Amino acid sequence: MTDPKRKYWSDILIALDAIDLHLKGVDSFDRYSASPMVKDAVERRLITIGEAVAKLIQLDPDDVFEEAERIRAFRNRLVHSYDSTDDTLVWAIIRNHLPPLRKLATERSV
Repeated sequence: MTDPKRKYWSDILIALDAIDLHLKGVDSFDRYSASPMVKDAVERRLITIGEAVAKLIQLDPDDVFEEAERIRAFRNRLVHSYDSTDDTLVWAIIRNHLPPLRKLATERSV
């Protein structure tokens, strides 16, 4: 039987890989913000990441990582306050927070 925690960490890695694919050739904020299709795809995968993190929190509230609650909250913001999504915030998350999340997901999905 598959360990549910590993499955969710694997889902996070898959979403991160998809984000990398969506961002191929998108090397600046201006390019990102000018492409509604890229923004939609990236935000959809961020929602997936947030949902996987929420499930991890439910499974084992004592084994949450430092940014887990912020990731879950951002997922809720993307879903419920879609009309006020700030592209600069999403871009900052892409650049600053996804690489450390990838490292953690790689460690925990094994």
